[in-house]
Amino acid sequence: MLDNLKNWLDHRTGYRKIVELLLIEHIPGGAKWRYVWGSCLAFVFSVQLITGLLLMTAYSPGDSTAWASVYYIQYEMDFGWLIRGLHHFGSQTMVVLLGCHMLQIVIAGAHLPPREVNWWLGLGLMGAVLGLSLTGYLLPWDQKGYWATQVATNIAGNLPVLGPWMQKIIVGGPVYGHHTLTRFFALHVAILPPLIVVLIIAHLAVFRRHGVTAPAGAEGEGWFWPDQAFRDMLASLIVFGVMLGLVIFGHGHSIERPAREGLSLWSNIAHAGQRGLGANLDAPADPSEPYPARPEWYFLFLFQLLKYFEGEKEIIGTVVIPGLAGLVLFVVPLLGYGRMRKFGYWFGIVLIVGLLTSVATLTYLALASDAADTPEAKLLQGEKSKAHERAARAIQLAGDGVPAEGAHMLLRRDPMSRGRQLFNDNCAGCHRLKNHFENGEKASDLSQYGSEERTRRLIMNPGHEDFFGRTELKRMAEWAEEEGLDEPDDETKKLMGSVARWLAGHPRKTSKNRASDDYKNGLAAFSELGCNDCHAHEDVEPGTGIFRAPDLTGYGDEEYLRLMIMAPDHPARYGVRNAMPVLRDLEGPTRGVTQQEIARNREALLAQIAADDPRADQRRKRIMDATQPVHLSDVDRELIIRFLLGDSRVVFGGDPITGPPPK
Repeated sequence: MLDNLKNWLDHRTGYRKIVELLLIEHIPGGAKWRYVWGSCLAFVFSVQLITGLLLMTAYSPGDSTAWASVYYIQYEMDFGWLIRGLHHFGSQTMVVLLGCHMLQIVIAGAHLPPREVNWWLGLGLMGAVLGLSLTGYLLPWDQKGYWATQVATNIAGNLPVLGPWMQKIIVGGPVYGHHTLTRFFALHVAILPPLIVVLIIAHLAVFRRHGVTAPAGAEGEGWFWPDQAFRDMLASLIVFGVMLGLVIFGHGHSIERPAREGLSLWSNIAHAGQRGLGANLDAPADPSEPYPARPEWYFLFLFQLLKYFEGEKEIIGTVVIPGLAGLVLFVVPLLGYGRMRKFGYWFGIVLIVGLLTSVATLTYLALASDAADTPEAKLLQGEKSKAHERAARAIQLAGDGVPAEGAHMLLRRDPMSRGRQLFNDNCAGCHRLKNHFENGEKASDLSQYGSEERTRRLIMNPGHEDFFGRTELKRMAEWAEEEGLDEPDDETKKLMGSVARWLAGHPRKTSKNRASDDYKNGLAAFSELGCNDCHAHEDVEPGTGIFRAPDLTGYGDEEYLRLMIMAPDHPARYGVRNAMPVLRDLEGPTRGVTQQEIARNREALLAQIAADDPRADQRRKRIMDATQPVHLSDVDRELIIRFLLGDSRVVFGGDPITGPPPK
């Protein structure tokens, strides 16, 4: 019955001839392990096709979506880390196998006539595979791929006459952006793979026409099936095992997630990318951020070659030498005609060994140069370390969502990185922040701002240099000394602790918290210590003193800081004694307080200065300087606030104050 089925199927399809064409191949001298490289290449290319198709189901080729989609594949999609890892390391494996296959070909003399056409087809395949690697490297749209692609395309742009035109066509315009990505994606999935398939079919057809190149005098007979097929299969499995090992070894960034003990074994394996397994994903591509640009390792030899040819000589390293190498590779089979065959054989071996050795040496020199103990290398290593930190931070942030403008906004809207930089630019000239900025000498140290510990220290020693010791705001320190609070007894210390706990622990306008003992005790202690003689609060009856200190309603929360940054001269903050710049969003007619309102406020502050004030001139000058508004966007303001409060959430949009500050 089985024979009848086979006969019927062969009559309808002719499958026996197809199987015979593919598997029944005579091998003079028998099967050999050195013949496995071509089959390994075909196997890895098949893996690339399969994994590439799976990646396409989740990949979105756009400059605002590509990185986020790759993040999803790597960290959220079931076994996405494995699929992407195999695809990533498969491309690099093909480059290595190409070198091995070329060396095996010239050693066997398979590049000599009548097999020269097959050699040229192989060169075409090598170029297409390198093109596949180059175009695929950009698709994650991360910093590493973005800048490495710029290096590679700039090399192509050095071609005489056609170089700049070709570069513009490849890039899709004058700058790298969405069109660059879509063109590389089209090349990577729609043009180069079909071209490689066609070249492979032609390569195999020409190969079968002339058969295996056996050594002269080879003894014994063999067949591709099953003798050589077994060796090819075993070698392919070993190569696949190496690729799988690289994926499982882990080259990515792990992310912090809640405890995974309760998750099933399936979930832990399916999302192992969250533990760093799989291929690396760098920070989102951002042209505004510096990056230590380097091409992928298999193009490092060209990068190193450029170091020896600077200025006008650069074309020698980018065009002349690679062009000559390609030309020699093309003509080497022609050296094997007639009596020159032996010369062509040895010349081919020397050429390939020399090229592979040169590439390996230049690659090693490039890597050694970057790892050297020199000022330039140290600078590069520092940049790499910063890039690594930014990548890890971006991966962590993406778990809560990616801004619609694109993944590059993750770090631009990150309080812990961008907020830190904005604090440095706008605040660190006056304020210290321990473990971050130590040079501020004019204002208080803002470390642990709003915390119970800092508030307790402030109450007990307001004249300390961490608080008002380096400012002109001496009144609180004088008051503490007048009241004997600079050396408090145990009962006073307890009251101070209650106030600190109350100020640091109450959210603004939260009725539930008002019923707690800490809140009630803090309110009572606030009045008992006499703090309300100078400080107002919505839940405390004012004392008999003059209100000349900040209103402590919501002390230390976001709204409190918002008003402090936007209107530090407001009566609810420092009023006439303010020395802090007014930081507002000055762009657009509806943003913040108008210039007219700022001017009126300035005049009101100046009018409050008593005529007999011994510091009148100094205070007037300070008011004039401080109330000159400085531009700070709403988003940037929120980033500074969250950085100070240790809130690491990405700012997806500011919370602008669109009218005058509340009275």
